[in-house]
Amino acid sequence: MFKSKDQMTSEVRENVRDGNKSVEFTHVFTTEETFNKARLCAVLEFPPGASIGPHSHGPDAELYYILEGEFTVVENGVSKVLMPGDAVFTGGGDTHSAMNTGKSNAKMLAVVFE
Repeated sequence: MFKSKDQMTSEVRENVRDGNKSVEFTHVFTTEETFNKARLCAVLEFPPGASIGPHSHGPDAELYYILEGEFTVVENGVSKVLMPGDAVFTGGGDTHSAMNTGKSNAKMLAVVFE
């Protein structure tokens, strides 16, 4: 399935999972378009200081793939700075959070697998 950017929907969510500021979600594919394999498949854009608060994944799992900018991701209490091309996969009951710790907007691809 091909999909152009103008076929995708966007929304702004405030204080995602008790995080800071707002994050823009551009939904690349819907759950139905992924044959119910992904609950979320979206590019997330964070202004500086915006974050997604700590949350766990189990039995689902989540992939973050960094597209632009600098994120500090905390997984099970371990903090790591991720840059474009870096990725993290969280599942099995593990907990993570993410914050744009750079000076400009940052983007990641986020996929939540069922």
